[in-house]
Amino acid sequence: MTMLRSVWQKLSGKQGAAKAVSATAAPKSTTLALASVSPITKVASDSLPSQYLPLLQLLNQRQMIEVKVEGCLFTYQTLILAIDAERGLLWLDDLFPNQHALEMGDQITLRHLRNGDQLSFSSPILAWGSTFGANGLAIILPEQLSYTPRRQFVRADMSNKPSVSLKLKAIGQDICFGSVLDISSGGLRASIAGNILGQLRHDALLPLCEFSLSDELTIRCSARVRSFRLVRTPHRHTQVSIEFVDLPAERAQQLQQFINNLIYLQQPQEILELRSA
Repeated sequence: MTMLRSVWQKLSGKQGAAKAVSATAAPKSTTLALASVSPITKVASDSLPSQYLPLLQLLNQRQMIEVKVEGCLFTYQTLILAIDAERGLLWLDDLFPNQHALEMGDQITLRHLRNGDQLSFSSPILAWGSTFGANGLAIILPEQLSYTPRRQFVRADMSNKPSVSLKLKAIGQDICFGSVLDISSGGLRASIAGNILGQLRHDALLPLCEFSLSDELTIRCSARVRSFRLVRTPHRHTQVSIEFVDLPAERAQQLQQFINNLIYLQQPQEILELRSA
């Protein structure tokens, strides 16, 4: 809320202490500043600070961006309409599909994938365009952003271990049983017998993901499909990569400790001897 208040003050030209201003009672100068934002087709690269060049590229190329709403299992899409670096605003198009439960101050996360890297940041909603006679919504520009490798979690190979049985369930489908091939604290890759490509789609929500790594560590959460492919050798099966959605923080920590221990034990013996010397 402090951040929202400071940005409102900047927009309205007030630098001192001020009471929080709601969207329905925004200063006239703020209203004009927001209402003047309209879709921009091309922006020169020298017109913005260098840290916003990734956003500028998305704007000029009209790239779709994934949006996640805090506390929601579903994802949305949007486009960048304008970048207002002077006021610290990023203007987005209306979310698709329509989302009616959001309020000012709610946190959303934007993500865009490019050649295996991802651009991701979270920001609070500052204003609704409909309040000012415009489309979309305004959020606060991040101070820094850049593309980073998509895989940010260390994965442990499980293919040579005793099979870890996995239960997966897609919406409207029966439970599938498979085995875990590799795992990280953010997701896993599994093998499921047969061809189940017809039951899967990218970014689909899986209400059930359940497996046990030990008597003390059972993981049960929702998941999201990230990729899948049919493999015909040495036997016909479908490989599915999923991302954990609502894994409790305590379980995530326990899972990371299990992975750390497993990776340590998988290292060559000579490395272990050097570390213990």
